Amino acid sequence: MPESRHGRAWSEAEDARLLDGVREGISLQGLADRHGRSPGAVRARLARGVPEAAGEEPLEWLRARLAIDPAYAWQSVADERRLRERDDRVGREQASSGPAGKRSAAEVAEVLADWERATGHVLRPERREVFLARAVVHDLAAVDPDVRRATAGALWQSGARLLLDDWLLECACPGAAALTADWDRVARQDADLLLVLRELLAAAVGEIGEERDREILSRRLGLHGRPADTLEKIAEVLGVSRERVRQLQTRALRRMGRSGGPASRKVRTVLAELSGVGGGPSDAGPPPAERLLDLADALIPSVAVRQAATMLARMAGADKVRAENLAAEAASVRLLRHEAARRETARQERVDRAERRWEALTADVKWFGRAEPAPARTELEGLREKGGRGDFGTWHCPKLGRDVAYESDTELRAIQLLSFAPQVAYYQEQPLAVGYWFSGRQRTYYPDLLVATVDGRCVLVEVKPLYEMATAVNVAKYRAVEALCRERGWGLLATDGNRTLRLLKGRPVDPRVEAVLTAALEQRGELTWPQVRAALGDLDIDALTMSALVLRRGWSWSTRPYRLRRGAPGSAPPDPGAGDRRRQ
Repeated sequence: MPESRHGRAWSEAEDARLLDGVREGISLQGLADRHGRSPGAVRARLARGVPEAAGEEPLEWLRARLAIDPAYAWQSVADERRLRERDDRVGREQASSGPAGKRSAAEVAEVLADWERATGHVLRPERREVFLARAVVHDLAAVDPDVRRATAGALWQSGARLLLDDWLLECACPGAAALTADWDRVARQDADLLLVLRELLAAAVGEIGEERDREILSRRLGLHGRPADTLEKIAEVLGVSRERVRQLQTRALRRMGRSGGPASRKVRTVLAELSGVGGGPSDAGPPPAERLLDLADALIPSVAVRQAATMLARMAGADKVRAENLAAEAASVRLLRHEAARRETARQERVDRAERRWEALTADVKWFGRAEPAPARTELEGLREKGGRGDFGTWHCPKLGRDVAYESDTELRAIQLLSFAPQVAYYQEQPLAVGYWFSGRQRTYYPDLLVATVDGRCVLVEVKPLYEMATAVNVAKYRAVEALCRERGWGLLATDGNRTLRLLKGRPVDPRVEAVLTAALEQRGELTWPQVRAALGDLDIDALTMSALVLRRGWSWSTRPYRLRRGAPGSAPPDPGAGDRRRQ
């Protein structure tokens, strides 16, 4: 048996042997066995030397042609096809390299005027001609003029320079041009840094020229307000195989890695530095595998760690083999971390801390009338769906005597708190299915935790990072769960394990920020992240303050991609009985 060459490049010598086999009349399977490849790979290689108009099985066509013309230039046809495909690919990339394409002379001249106005410089005629000919200037001409001018002023004021690439990047993703690879902020889970990183990631995916590649990578990363999809789910939606989706995902990552778009370049630079893939982290910091693990948890927590780490490593510039090796290390690090966490929770002092924290959190529980008891423990079971968004991990709970499923490190900390808090008799993860309406259709949500206290009361606990509690989809879910608690006499608590929704609502907000955003929404009805920054000008706002303001004003807010709208999130059901909640 010849050595397997699956996935390897074809050499000229191997091509010559392949044609000799065709002349000898060897079957497709026989050729595959001779070369250590699959029949599909052999068929595809033969097709490279067959004219596209042939429309026949390549082996049979080549065999007939070589019988008539033994000197048939198979390699020349293959080379011509490769060059033609390369030219087509370059043309598509050039056509989709920017959001604007070619703009009119007047629109481009406005960009120059904005640049000169912001910098106070006037270019000489020969410099003006060079400036106006640059492709990035045409891309800037497609940007909303108000956003473009506000961004130019802010960049010049902050650094006394206005580079065109930074200008375009900042227009698409405010904060990205000044984004630095500060690992300490990632380790602290800094909400503002993570928000800019997520927006930058979405902008980079948007620069991919092929629509199907964009859709697949967007679905895998959980962009546009939906949870990340598995390869199987995407294959079902697109009507192709799981392996084909994986191939297209690889192609999308490769194209993203080669893209000259400003967001793609920035993503490569920042991820390479943050992960250590681009040259290695400092001696004082964690190794690349641990950094990739933390980045995966922060940016795409709903994707399995091995897959998430592989994608991030590829985006950072690692080749396929290194990316997969680092992802395997990251998965091992996660196992080691969980083992260390289990040993730590055995300490008695953990019980004391849990008791104090639960006592503080329950002060912010929202109660509805007379408190009713929780269902019996034997009546509860988890409804968590395996293989989807929630397939994150399990932790062995000594209080329940079983493994408990969790969907994030934030939720893991919460269930550990419940496990050691003496006020908690028992709890159940995702015990209910609650129907709610959002974006014009009915959906199903599984509340995080049902808690039975030792004093005979029941509390539903929603576990979210504080800055995500005000997003539109989570507000819609919270309202549905609140209605359920009102009907059953249960308490409701939204927390990240340390802080609560009540504290978030009470967070102070600069009245100038509130007035500016209110006026902008009155005028436009909807704001993107660049428009928010343009409206605020020199005023600052962080993610938690924005969350508090959204909750206070009853606005609708999403972050992937960033949209701020007037009015409450979600939509009403078409009839009163269509949005019923159900318990299974």
